[in-house]
Amino acid sequence: MTTDVTEVVGAVHEDLAALLARLRAGGDVADEAMAGFLGGFLGRLAARGSTGAVDVMIRLPLLVHAAETGDPAGGRPAAVVHVLWWAAARYLDDLADGGPFDPARCNADILAALGVGSHLPARLLREARVPDATKVAAQAELSRGWLDGISGQLLDLAARPATATTASVLASYEGKTGAPYAMATATAACLAGADPGRVDRWRDVGRRFGVLRQLTNDQRDLITGRDEDLRNGAATFLVMLLLDGVPAAQRPALLALHAAAATSADARAEFKALLTGPEHLRAYHGRVDAMVAEVHGALHALGGTPPHTSALHTLVDDAMLAFPLPVPVA
Repeated sequence: MTTDVTEVVGAVHEDLAALLARLRAGGDVADEAMAGFLGGFLGRLAARGSTGAVDVMIRLPLLVHAAETGDPAGGRPAAVVHVLWWAAARYLDDLADGGPFDPARCNADILAALGVGSHLPARLLREARVPDATKVAAQAELSRGWLDGISGQLLDLAARPATATTASVLASYEGKTGAPYAMATATAACLAGADPGRVDRWRDVGRRFGVLRQLTNDQRDLITGRDEDLRNGAATFLVMLLLDGVPAAQRPALLALHAAAATSADARAEFKALLTGPEHLRAYHGRVDAMVAEVHGALHALGGTPPHTSALHTLVDDAMLAFPLPVPVA
């Protein structure tokens, strides 16, 4: 039995490379399109040094399977499917945000993204060496993840700071980022033979973890100075927490400043200073720390096989260390 999670992470990367080679050798036009799309995605990640983020995607389902069975290796199909989902979703999300795209390739890439994110994972789960009932359950998680993710993305696209709330933004986060992590944890639990009740609880852990990952992504946008959320006028949790925390009389001026931040560097700097102000950050950290504690509490309640249970707690904490916003001194 393989118990070294780091070794299995490497095996998942080998699985992805083998899948890419299989697609390239398939001879079918759809396989060739998916190979080009997936190869481009993996190549860009390597070029940007983003393999650490992918390893978080991979480790989570491996550790869930290991917590259930003592062996992370059985979670490999869930880990591969998770990466494929994100390869497609990131492209479609960038497309929705109006990123730079080659019009000549756009239609072909959309079709390739749909194949890589949905039909290719379904094929892989169908080929998994598990009982047929387990395959059916795993494929149901894939479908649920896509539908919940689409719902969250639609909520996000419709959200405007003037009408959104912290609660509605968190609901969109639970879908657009929580759903794929929920799919990964629930699929891994299915592959491990967990009973339906435990699968439900693992799905909840994944959804909560995905929300934390989205919050980290929001933080990265500010810390790195990309400020894409401000340029896009996005109703992020950070923004809505600020707006919900001021008196009603101050809200119109803040909304106007946020709208101006889309095109004005001075307005962006002014609004960003408010987002990173000590009082606002204290409120933000209080809310986020409570969310992290809830994930740890859910993991404690689930239990499982050590040391993999401890590794799950460590994964949650380590994932939250990326791009931290400053913690105000009391």
